[in-house]
Amino acid sequence: MNILLTGGTGFIGSYITVELLRLGHAVTILARDKNKVPGFKDLERLEIVEGTIVDKKLLSTLVVGKDACIHAALNYSKNTGWEVLLDDTLPTVFLADAAAEAGVKHFIYTSSTAVNDLLYSGARRKHDDAIDYVTVRAKHCPSTLYGATKAACENYLIAQSYRFPMRVNIIRPGYTFGNPVVAGAAMQADGRFDAIVKAATADEPILIVKNDGTQFIWAGDLAKVYAKLLDCNVNGKTYFALSRNFVPWQAIAQEAVLRCDSKSRVTIEDKGWRENGLLWDVSDMKKDFGLEFDSWEKIREHIDYCIEQTKQAGGN
Repeated sequence: MNILLTGGTGFIGSYITVELLRLGHAVTILARDKNKVPGFKDLERLEIVEGTIVDKKLLSTLVVGKDACIHAALNYSKNTGWEVLLDDTLPTVFLADAAAEAGVKHFIYTSSTAVNDLLYSGARRKHDDAIDYVTVRAKHCPSTLYGATKAACENYLIAQSYRFPMRVNIIRPGYTFGNPVVAGAAMQADGRFDAIVKAATADEPILIVKNDGTQFIWAGDLAKVYAKLLDCNVNGKTYFALSRNFVPWQAIAQEAVLRCDSKSRVTIEDKGWRENGLLWDVSDMKKDFGLEFDSWEKIREHIDYCIEQTKQAGGN
């Protein structure tokens, strides 16, 4: 296939790029900086076009002749709802419109479990219903502007799946982790793995909230979900993309201490959080694609990578 990928030089996008190229697809990336990932230089079947997601003229040009569009870019960097609407929601809707009008057959949107972040962010109010297991049929309940733009974009795109022949699907990743996939590529923006490893290598105490954790997914496994969606005929369906196993941060901290041969003490703060946390339904990935992930071995590999990076930074 000939695929347009927004955000292809970002952390998740770089993994998607590598997986699509591995499968023989031709990929055009829209990126702010075409030289951001040195490891992408001169790769076959890969074109990187420099530009931004708010450039409507450029978007209209890039979708022409594409079989599919994967929208992984996020343009959320402002503090007001109006700015987020203009910078992220509006470009997403425009891109989908342009893709449909250009005859693109398939549009895949990268959403997030943040469309339900009220359930896990601590923002729940007393009158809100408590949910322990979230399915894709649960109503949107964002408590952040990030969750709000993802939810809004989802609604527009599902409407598109009824208005045009273009198939539309939505992927909601959870906490995605991984080493840089090629030279110069990014690691996940969240710094908790790195902070735990730095504390462990320095024999400093590590504070963890009891039962804090999630169904971590390795970015390479997440990329497989996009690839499988490209090969199916599903339309208008949403998938939670996470591993099946809940992993607490306490286990990650203890593993880091073990692998560092550290004297750090892992201190547990009990805030009354429920055991096994909030669980997300990943059964549709297994039913539709035969995909089911266990993140633990990749978590160990990632801890080892963070340990090595910390030692190199410290000159050890």
